[in-house]
Amino acid sequence: MKRLIGVLNLLRRDVLVLLFALINSRTPKGFRAAILACLLYLVSPVDIMPDAIPLAGVVDDVLIVPTVLAVVRNSLPPEVVEAAEYKAGKYGKYIPILGIAATLVILLWTGIVIYGLYRLLFT
Repeated sequence: MKRLIGVLNLLRRDVLVLLFALINSRTPKGFRAAILACLLYLVSPVDIMPDAIPLAGVVDDVLIVPTVLAVVRNSLPPEVVEAAEYKAGKYGKYIPILGIAATLVILLWTGIVIYGLYRLLFT
């Protein structure tokens, strides 16, 4: 279990580094497109292998995403990676707070939409 948590923390760190590399002005445009495609695939519900297929859907997420993240990160210019790693180390401690805040905002908006639908349909 500790190994899995360690891998997830490394993946989170790589994603954060790629996000900072994405907004860096020295990142080439081709790499920006690759980073954006990789991050969109990471959060997209559409996979190459559907998650409904036992084990194959999980292998897709466990193997493809970290491999593509590593390839894109290793292909970036060294000065961009260095600057992104510095920013990730500096701002990485705020990620849990941002996650909690995002969850609260999503719950608030969900409550507002449910209340609005209730008022619309039942009054």
